[in-house]
Amino acid sequence: LIAAVDQRVCKYERQQKLQEVWTRMENRSSAKLKNGHTFRKQDMMRPGQTLLHEGVLLWKSATGRLKDVLALLLTDTLIFLQEKDQKFVFAAVDQKPPVIALQKLIVREVANEERGMFLISASTAGPEMYEVHTSSKDERNTWMRLIREAVESCPEEEQDYTSESEEERRAADARLQKIHRLQESLLSHDQQICTSLEEKLQIYAELSAVGGKNNSSLVELRLLVQQHQEDAPQAALLLSAALQEGNTVSSVSQSVLSLTQLLYSLKAAVTLQDSWYEVQRLLASETERPSPRLQPRPHFTSLRGNTLQEQEKQRNLEKRKEEVATTQKLQDQLRQEKERWERECQTRENQHEELQRRLQEREKQCHLEAERLKREREELDAQLEEYQQSLERLREGQKTVEKERERLETQNKRLQVWRHSQQRDTEMPHMVIALDTHQVRKKE
Repeated sequence: LIAAVDQRVCKYERQQKLQEVWTRMENRSSAKLKNGHTFRKQDMMRPGQTLLHEGVLLWKSATGRLKDVLALLLTDTLIFLQEKDQKFVFAAVDQKPPVIALQKLIVREVANEERGMFLISASTAGPEMYEVHTSSKDERNTWMRLIREAVESCPEEEQDYTSESEEERRAADARLQKIHRLQESLLSHDQQICTSLEEKLQIYAELSAVGGKNNSSLVELRLLVQQHQEDAPQAALLLSAALQEGNTVSSVSQSVLSLTQLLYSLKAAVTLQDSWYEVQRLLASETERPSPRLQPRPHFTSLRGNTLQEQEKQRNLEKRKEEVATTQKLQDQLRQEKERWERECQTRENQHEELQRRLQEREKQCHLEAERLKREREELDAQLEEYQQSLERLREGQKTVEKERERLETQNKRLQVWRHSQQRDTEMPHMVIALDTHQVRKKE
C-alpha cells in the first residue's frame, strides 16, 4: 500500500520533471528521424506521453569520445538531449537520430564493460545502434530493466490501414461498459465486505463489554474509512496509526480494541484501494489507447528484426514471470508476518490478562495483610499505653518507698545515737579527787 502511494508520488514528480525540461528547451529545436519525419519539441507533450525515467548518460561516438546527454525515457520514445547556453536541445552525435522509437528496440550489455549497454533499433526505416554508458553497474541495470519494460508495454505499430476503425471504436465502447459494470460489482462487494467488518467490530466490542471490559467509548465503534468516496483511501495512515497504537500500550483491553478497529479499517481500505486502482488503471489504459487514425503508415519488417524482437519479448516475459514469483513470495511473507503478529498479540493479551489476575489477587492479599497489621498495631498501642501507665505507677510507688526508707534510716540513726548515749552513761563509774579544796569528778 505504501509502495502504491510512493509510486503515484514518483509519477507526479516525473511529470513535473518532464514539464521542467520541456520549458527549458529551445522552441525551434527539432530532430530528424530515420523515416524522414521531424520530431519537434511539441511532440514530447502530446496526450498519453509520460516520463518513465530520466538521468544523465554518456553517449559514445564512433571516435570513442563520451558525450554527456540527458536521457528521457517516455512512453514510446527514448530521447537524448544536451545542454547549450542553459537550454536543452536535441543531441547530435555521429548524425544519429537523438529520438529512438521503443518499437523494436533491443537492449544488450556491452561485453567486458559493466557500465555500458547497446541500444539496437530494428526499425524498417534503417537499423541503428547506440552505445551509452552509465556511472555505475547498478544504474545500467536499472536503465536496461526500465527500457525493456517500456518496450514490452509500448503499443505495436499497426500493420496496415483497414476499415475496422468503427469496429474498434465499438469494441472500445463495449470494454468501457464492461469496466463500468465490473466497477459497480466491485463496489457492491466492497460494501458487503465493509459492512461485515463493521458488524464484526461491533460484536467484538460487545464481547469485550460482556467480559468486564466495558467502556463508553467503545459503544460507537465504526470503520475509519468511508465506503463511498471518490479517492482511494489512505491505507498508509491507518498502518502508521496501528503501529503507533501497538507501541504505546496503556490499557490491554482498550489497546486491543483500538488495534482491532485499525486492522479492520485497514482491511477495508486495502479492499477499496485495490478496486479503485484496478478500475483507474483500466480506464487510463482505455483513455491512452491510440486511435487507429493516428497510427503511422505500415512498414514491412525484416525477418532478422522480428527474430530479435521475439527473443527480446521472450526474455522480458521470463523476467516478468520471475518478478511475479518474487511478488507472490513477498505477499506470502507479508501474510505469514501478519499471522505471526496476530498470534503474538493474542499471546500478549493472554499474558496481560493473567498478569492482571495475579495483580488483583496480590492486591487483595495486601489489603488483608494491611488490615491484620492495623489490628496488631492497635493492640500494641493499647499495650504500650497500659505499660506506660504501669510504669508511672511503679515510679510513684518507688518514690514513696524511697521516702519511707529515708525516714526509717533517719529514725534508725536517731535510735542508734540514743542507744549509744544510754550505753555510755550506764557503763562509766564516777571518781572524786581532792585537789586542795576543790573536788573534781573525773571519769576513768
